[in-house]
Amino acid sequence: MNQSNLKQMLAQANTALDEQNYALAQTHYRRLLAETSAQTTDPVTHSARLQAWEKLGDLLYKLGNQEEALSSFYAYQQEAFTAAQKNNALALIGNQLRHMGRLDEALSTLQEALRLAQANSDEVGVAAAYLGIGGVHYQAGRLEESLVYLEKALPGFVKIGDREQQMRTRNWQGIAYMRLGQTDKAISAFTSALKQARLVNIRATSIVLGNLGQAHQELFDMEQARQYHQEAMHLAEGTHLIGDIADLSRNLGVELVYLGRLEEGLTYLYQALSISEETGQLDVKLQSLYSLALAELQQDNVEMAQSHAQVLREIAEERNAHAYVADALHALGLCYKQRSDTNMAMQLWQQASFLAHETGQRMLLWQIHGALADVTPEDGLAQVHRRIAAEVIEQIAYPIADDKLRQQFLNAPPVKRVLTQLEN
Repeated sequence: MNQSNLKQMLAQANTALDEQNYALAQTHYRRLLAETSAQTTDPVTHSARLQAWEKLGDLLYKLGNQEEALSSFYAYQQEAFTAAQKNNALALIGNQLRHMGRLDEALSTLQEALRLAQANSDEVGVAAAYLGIGGVHYQAGRLEESLVYLEKALPGFVKIGDREQQMRTRNWQGIAYMRLGQTDKAISAFTSALKQARLVNIRATSIVLGNLGQAHQELFDMEQARQYHQEAMHLAEGTHLIGDIADLSRNLGVELVYLGRLEEGLTYLYQALSISEETGQLDVKLQSLYSLALAELQQDNVEMAQSHAQVLREIAEERNAHAYVADALHALGLCYKQRSDTNMAMQLWQQASFLAHETGQRMLLWQIHGALADVTPEDGLAQVHRRIAAEVIEQIAYPIADDKLRQQFLNAPPVKRVLTQLEN
């Protein structure tokens, strides 16, 4: 294939991708790869093949074809020649392994990418490796470590003016802060990410809006959260990428359940679970299982709730995802409480409390101690749990600069109940 035809085919593939004609984009990328040789010595052909493998892999990931995406990135690695290309291959593979929940392999691959980038004084490669490693630590429940690496990643992307990677880094920081219960910092990070996202593309904007909405959800500001998520869903539906709809469906489900629209909320939650399983989005699947367990409990469907929580526990323990294990134990404890087995509920919540402390999950921690206070037979110990819950609530609420938002959180029924019981 001559260079003119090669460039035209690559341009056609990229145009189809931009126009969201994903089937046509795949056809063009695959044809380019089929009609050129992996052993080429022509630099133009070599560059085009690497671009095709990377874009094809990224598209397959977004379409939920995780194994095929990983194969594309491994093919990129086999053809990589320069140090920068080899480093990019490791970053692509590591991040894809992270998406698939293969966290130990992901961390090892991204650490190799970091060593290679540092050895070659590749600032962009170093920043990309830090970002990937930060994401792995987050998914493993090592939230403070995650933030350390994300903070290291940001200056490199700022230096080269890479808006998309700045957006991703700030978005990940927001997610980690939110999990830690530092919701004020999360909102600040997401707001910064949103400014960059609006300059990147619709998909990026949808993703960050979804996370900003979730930060408001954490503070029980459900109407504002729902507005963000509805806007994000409208944008996501326009991209025709079903994987992006999964987490938005979960969030809308959580909000509708809280607002008393249980059946509608459950429909969204089961849709989120189904899509996450179809597209191999492990993180969304685990969150959906937790949200479904809590929602089914509100419907008094204890058996179904316990089933979701048990599956969540099994997957999280298998993946050493301690933050999600804590979620599962919390939900299972609620199930046993509803079955009037308070001894088992207390045992599960004590384990959950340890893991929530270990992973720094303040938003979960106050709920666990509030639950323990309800079932602990000794008045003195119950009061200790209430005091701990109230202290954690204050740690979350005090830094929030927006008084209206802070009061929204403090006056939410689950929060107010803990604070009122302490006063009494």
